[in-house]
Amino acid sequence: MLQGRTANSFSYDTPTAELIAERLRVTVPLGVLAMVLTTVLALSLGIYAASRHNQLGDVGVMAMSQVGIAIPSFWFAILLILLFAVKLQWVSAGGFPGWTEDEGGGVLDGLKALVLPAIALALVQAAILARVTRSAVLEVMREDFVRTARAKGLTRRQTLWRHVLRNAMIPVLTIM
Repeated sequence: MLQGRTANSFSYDTPTAELIAERLRVTVPLGVLAMVLTTVLALSLGIYAASRHNQLGDVGVMAMSQVGIAIPSFWFAILLILLFAVKLQWVSAGGFPGWTEDEGGGVLDGLKALVLPAIALALVQAAILARVTRSAVLEVMREDFVRTARAKGLTRRQTLWRHVLRNAMIPVLTIM
C-alpha cells in the first residue's frame, strides 16, 4: 500500500486504486466545500458574538452554537433531506449525478448535490469554531495593546480588524 501497489477489489473485481480515485473525485470537493462553509460561518458568527458581548446577538449566537454542538450531524442531515429534498424538492434526495454531462450531470448539478452534505458536515465544526473565535476575540480585547490602540483614537472597528483579529486567529487556526 505504501508503495502505491494495490490489489483488486473482491466486490468490484477492479484495482482498488481506481476505486479510491473515483471516490476522491467527490470526497475532496465535499471536504473543501464543508471547510469553506465552516470557516465563513464560524468566523462571522464568532466575531459578531464577541463584538456584541453579553447582548442579545451574543446570547443568540452562543445558543445556536450550543444547539449545533448538541445535534448529531447524521440527524441534522436527515432533517435537511426531509426539508430540502422531500418537502421543497430543491435538491435530489440521493445519489451523485456526476461532474460531466457524460456522467448524467454537470458541474452545477454536482455542486448542488454536495450542498446538503457539506452543510451537515460543517454544522458541528462551525458551532465549535464560532465559540472558540468568540472566546479568543474577547480575550484579546482585554489586552493592554487594544486599550492603547483605542486611546490613540482608533475606532472600535479599526481596532478589531487591525489588532484584535490578527492575535485572536492563533487558537482558531490551531483548531481548524
